[in-house]
Amino acid sequence: MFSSVMGPSVPSSRNGLSFLEKSPVKLFQNVVQPFNQFNRWFKVWLGPQLMLCTSHPVLAESVLSHPKCLDKPFFYSFVQLEQGILTRKYQNWKRYRKVMSPAFSTSKVTNALPLFVMCAENMMSKLEAMVANDSTVSLAPVLSECLLNMISARAINALHHIDWVYKHTNNCKIESASRAACYSVVDKVLASRRSALENEFYEANDSPAMLDRLLSVNEDGPLSDTEIVQNIYSIVGAGNDTTAHSLGHTCLFLAMHPAVQRRLYQELRDVFYTADEPITEEKLKQLSYMECVIKESLRLAPPGATVAREAQEDLTVEGQLIPRGTTVVVSLFALHRRKDFWGADAERFDPDRFLPERCKNRMGCAFMPFNTGSRNCIGSRYAMQIMKIILCKIVRRYELHTELTMEQMQFRFDIALKQEQGYLIRFERRVESD
Repeated sequence: MFSSVMGPSVPSSRNGLSFLEKSPVKLFQNVVQPFNQFNRWFKVWLGPQLMLCTSHPVLAESVLSHPKCLDKPFFYSFVQLEQGILTRKYQNWKRYRKVMSPAFSTSKVTNALPLFVMCAENMMSKLEAMVANDSTVSLAPVLSECLLNMISARAINALHHIDWVYKHTNNCKIESASRAACYSVVDKVLASRRSALENEFYEANDSPAMLDRLLSVNEDGPLSDTEIVQNIYSIVGAGNDTTAHSLGHTCLFLAMHPAVQRRLYQELRDVFYTADEPITEEKLKQLSYMECVIKESLRLAPPGATVAREAQEDLTVEGQLIPRGTTVVVSLFALHRRKDFWGADAERFDPDRFLPERCKNRMGCAFMPFNTGSRNCIGSRYAMQIMKIILCKIVRRYELHTELTMEQMQFRFDIALKQEQGYLIRFERRVESD
């Protein structure tokens, strides 16, 4: 059935060995390399499992949007959240998505703005103290703590628990201890919220907390505690990790490209007349160049660098038969760097790619940083708003510098795409003449 589909030029029995590489950077390079080699489809064996792979935008969009290709394959279960929205099989996932979607609506994102600004201001206070001690700061822990506060507050309305939770995340403990500690806190919050809902006179639909919606499900029976906890953990964990590292990459790109940083800073000066002017939804909408900067960062460093689906039934995509049970893998990292869609300078950081006049002739499926189709990222609106708020705060106050170059960047897989070297930025306080 895949006899006409090419594969990497190694024996099939060894195809999957490249995925056993111990070095996370080398593993990432091994995975991406064949996506750059083949124009459309290629096949690879991972043990006994034959996988069909592509980085072609049209094929990727067709697969990820296909109604018969919505299951997640076996290796998504490695995150041990089998009953969460990120990894659940399609039939259960549909139910979760229906329940959660209203919590991620445009109006809910707008309502979250004051909370997110407050969290960003708290982060800046901590960052300022760190910079006063040493101007070079590793951004990942700072951003991760801020994102954890933001997302957890919206997910479970339990901001007062979050500092304790953060001390038990992977930055401080090994994974198993981290998972047990975080579950323990979420369990306590779950019991508290269930009791509160039983004694309050408002609909869960009116609550900003996703937890309240999950607790109030009655259609087809209530969700189990395990389902609720794993869905909360999925949203908080994935949302924190992906957005924090996307911000880390964006700050690195800005530090590497002073002209882009100066242009973004000038836009902030033009939109916010004083350094203390409040961040509002209307002001964020005026930041057109910031939108381009964020999109270009997400193009070069998509948080979900590789995504996969499993065909629920036999299907045909662009003339290729894909039998039921086949795993289809898409590299968004390679897709976003294809020179046939992005030009000869596809590896270069250039936010002007996303100016309207340069976007109009580019097919939309060439850029999908939050995935596409019905299983796309449920929190993309929140992610964009959070990134804009934090960049407003950082770039308005500090000039960013780094010794790292684009050629020296070392990507590696995790829940989100990460830098092996971290995000070491030297911060220089700006002197403004408002």
